[in-house]
Amino acid sequence: MRKIFTLLSVAAVALAGAVSCDKASDAAPGAGPVTLKVNVIGAGGTRATGVVSNSPDTEAKVNTLQVLVFDGDVLDGYSRSSGSRTATVSCTAGSREIYAVVNGTDLSGVTTKGDLLGVVGDLANEISNFIMVGSVTETLERDGDVTIPVDRLAARVVIRGIRNGLGSPSLAGDFRIRSVYLTNVAGDCDLGLSSSRVPTKWYNRRGYEASNNLGDFTFDAVDTAVAAGATYGEAHFFYSMPNSAPGRVGLAGGDTGFTPRAARLVIRAEIAGKLYDYPILLPALEANHSYEINLVNITRTGNPDDGSHDPDDPDDTDEERPVEGVEQGFEITVNDWTVVLVGGSGDIEI
Repeated sequence: MRKIFTLLSVAAVALAGAVSCDKASDAAPGAGPVTLKVNVIGAGGTRATGVVSNSPDTEAKVNTLQVLVFDGDVLDGYSRSSGSRTATVSCTAGSREIYAVVNGTDLSGVTTKGDLLGVVGDLANEISNFIMVGSVTETLERDGDVTIPVDRLAARVVIRGIRNGLGSPSLAGDFRIRSVYLTNVAGDCDLGLSSSRVPTKWYNRRGYEASNNLGDFTFDAVDTAVAAGATYGEAHFFYSMPNSAPGRVGLAGGDTGFTPRAARLVIRAEIAGKLYDYPILLPALEANHSYEINLVNITRTGNPDDGSHDPDDPDDTDEERPVEGVEQGFEITVNDWTVVLVGGSGDIEI
């Protein structure tokens, strides 16, 4: 199975970055106009699933750039460019907050910073772009250049290896990975990353939904046999909006509906002709963080996939065999994406 990722429409709010502006002491704040050349620096990318090599800019491609300059909450300047990391905008002099929005929807109607931060991006709407956002604050006194680093809103989940560690020769000799997928995928978020806003769209709710229109971004068909003691080493990359929902949500009276809940990475395997699921509960997913599992070592049969088991229902414990220890000890490093090793070391044995 080989698959080439396009780009995904999401939104992200970046940390303030370095700004360089030429200044002149004889210009008074509020005077103008001031012409700014705004350059954006995008975070680095990674290869797509199944592709041996790919441009490092895959996840950082700039198709459109919109620059918005605010005097307090009020819009003071707007500009848009296509196919370039640079845009020129005119505004007045003074202390200004400058936002760069990459691959976003048309923001020409925005008049306040509150409007901008309230814009909502949908994971499924524009599957050809990563939306990235960054901002800096600078006192502008004359024409100059501004550099703004931008981050993605997307959280990424990566699994890099699955090992057939089954102890029974009869089981280990008949082991096949059928699919790998992400469940409880948050589908929207505002540009301001409001902590009080709960996503209104969810995909793969409590299980894989073939009709979710997200395809490779949440589900990979594998169908590969793995010999006893061997490792399937093809990396798989999935994406979600930030998701801080709780890991387990009780369902009253056998309710089969959906309420927001934490994401899970699920490995579906066939062992001796029977299907089993291996759900891995993920921590809260944050913007521009990559949650990475280096290796899952499968040592036992998982949750029987008989259509009656729901790993998201805390009352369904008769068959549940959750992965232990994957909610703590996460290692975080900053390297284009902020990488979070699931399970502490990124290796999980189940």
